[in-house]
Amino acid sequence: MIKFCNLYSGSSGNSTYIETDNSKILIDAGVSCQKISKALSQIGVELDEINAILVTHEHIDHTKGLTTITKKFNTPVYATSKTWTQMSDLKINPNSVNYFSAGETFQIGDIAIHPFSIPHDAVDPCAFSIMNESKKITVATDIGHVEDHLIEEMVGSDILLIESNYDRDTLLCGSYPYFLKKRIASDFGHLSNEAAAKLVKKLYENGVTKFVLGHLSKENNFPELAYQTVLNELTSSSSKVPFQLSVANREYIDDILEISN
Repeated sequence: MIKFCNLYSGSSGNSTYIETDNSKILIDAGVSCQKISKALSQIGVELDEINAILVTHEHIDHTKGLTTITKKFNTPVYATSKTWTQMSDLKINPNSVNYFSAGETFQIGDIAIHPFSIPHDAVDPCAFSIMNESKKITVATDIGHVEDHLIEEMVGSDILLIESNYDRDTLLCGSYPYFLKKRIASDFGHLSNEAAAKLVKKLYENGVTKFVLGHLSKENNFPELAYQTVLNELTSSSSKVPFQLSVANREYIDDILEISN
């Protein structure tokens, strides 16, 4: 059995919880230690039970809680060497430092973790496929554009948390300065609703059926718009296999999704 629960998702902070029979991990800790602890307690988990935190990249909306968590609990934190260099100002407990390399699968308890590179304006950003026995969960946000190897990595996922960060028209007409709009919409920024929809459709036609849309911008998107944009693509597919589509919440935990091995 694998349990998946989005704790926080959005430009203001991200953290995802995954549990197997023998292991409990977080992907990112982009909100405060207190918020993460409170969210976990709502699903009956204590923060000191977490076996590891995987870091996708160094941006603060993915790392904000690390300093306090490692100081209080000595929780092992895994990141690439380049990402650790960029996080040096966080003063993370040295006993918590662990390394991985993109493309090289490693093990935490009964979980196999496969990190893979993604295009984003960070030093060495990664997404993760989390595998237990025959089941696979993929968490992939902060993707500037879709590359063929990303599709290959995501195929076979039983659950896919995929970025649907912004609506193009909302971004262009919004209050952000031009340089920031350009950065978000660049090939190393974020994935738009339209791009996410096309990716989801392609994956759906290759057998993926459970999708969670995440990392939505508060200023440049709306949950209903992201959902409808992706839904339109899914329903236009020639495949008629049932699918499940939801949007990750920004400020409170989602329902737990469970996959039986």
